[in-house]
Amino acid sequence: MDRRDVIRLGLTGAVAGAVLPQRLMAGEASADMAGGVYYTAESPGRWSKKVSSHLPKLEKQVGADGGLVVKVTTNHDQHGYVHYIVKHQLLDANYRFIAETMFDPEKDAAESSYSLPAGYKGMVYALSLCNKHDLWLNGMEIA
Repeated sequence: MDRRDVIRLGLTGAVAGAVLPQRLMAGEASADMAGGVYYTAESPGRWSKKVSSHLPKLEKQVGADGGLVVKVTTNHDQHGYVHYIVKHQLLDANYRFIAETMFDPEKDAAESSYSLPAGYKGMVYALSLCNKHDLWLNGMEIA
């Protein structure tokens, strides 16, 4: 790699670091990044045959304390470190981090649960990361 390549790579990283977070914060992430940066049921990109086994499913439940819990499940077998779901993340309506669960592919099924703050209303989004088939996003309205 010569000096020009290093400079070009550095400028590319700087632009991506400046533009991508602004676009995410502006709420533009869902429409124009789906099918590229992450995948959805509507925009599975190159993984159209993987939707049923990679898209996280969200379910509302009542927790032991009576609060609202979101259960996230990815219908994906864990094949040790060869092919597995790495983690789930839960995001709020503005795509801000709420919580995450990392999985041990030799022990854990790709299933996680998250307590929501009391009175939470609006969308929640779940991310499911596969080591081979990238990042998947699904959402659910909390009324």
